[in-house]
Amino acid sequence: MKTMEMALRREIHKLEDIARRTSERLRTAPKGFLRISNKKTKTEYYYKGVEERNRNGRYIRKGESELAQHLAQRDYDVQVLEAAQKRIKSIEAFLKNYEQTDLGEIYRKTNPYRQALIEAEVIPDEEYIKQWQAVEYEGKPFAEDGPEFITERGERVRSKSEKIIADKLYSLGIPYRYEYPLVLQGNIKIYPDFTILRMPEREEVYLEHFGMMDDSGYVNNVMIKLNTYQKNEIYLGVNLFITHETSRNPLNTKMLDKLMRKLFCVE
Repeated sequence: MKTMEMALRREIHKLEDIARRTSERLRTAPKGFLRISNKKTKTEYYYKGVEERNRNGRYIRKGESELAQHLAQRDYDVQVLEAAQKRIKSIEAFLKNYEQTDLGEIYRKTNPYRQALIEAEVIPDEEYIKQWQAVEYEGKPFAEDGPEFITERGERVRSKSEKIIADKLYSLGIPYRYEYPLVLQGNIKIYPDFTILRMPEREEVYLEHFGMMDDSGYVNNVMIKLNTYQKNEIYLGVNLFITHETSRNPLNTKMLDKLMRKLFCVE
């Protein structure tokens, strides 16, 4: 339902932009109306001003074609502006009633001792995130002599770049699990670098960091891994995302921030 709410709020922003553009055009639009007369051999345009005495309006000559265009645009803009404003009010009224009937709010207001006794039909996003992140699991083992990189959240990762990514997710409030085991077809177990809970859809997606893309053997393994994902209906750009780097082109932290916000942050 949150997805629908966000879509409606985006629709409001879109309608507000339309209303703004049409209002700006109407400020400089000619006063009056356009009358069109379709005849057998040609189409004639007439300008009827606000104080025009001739009920049929003044004939618009060929040299005044822009006047006809401006008048037609004005008539169109008036209708679009009115319809956009009506739709905005309609959506806002719906959203107000929608917020007042938030089923998750019932759980939020329930005494914690009662919460422990019930199976909630709908829980608020913050509680869902809390429960999702509280899941215990056994990640991929580390080599005893491997380097230690510790994230701001206090977990060990395998590289400096993975620490940067983990810290960025953490600072943006994006729920994630590091190397959470994923079982694929044929009972194949892999450990995606990051399993991310994308809100408000409550959808698990995966983020892999490929840090040695200038190594041909490494790239070959990357391709095998991506093909494995695809065979299991985990598609790049849909529910699988990647970051990458080479020795000469390290991870761009500025672009990383933009990517994380675009892909995983709630608007």
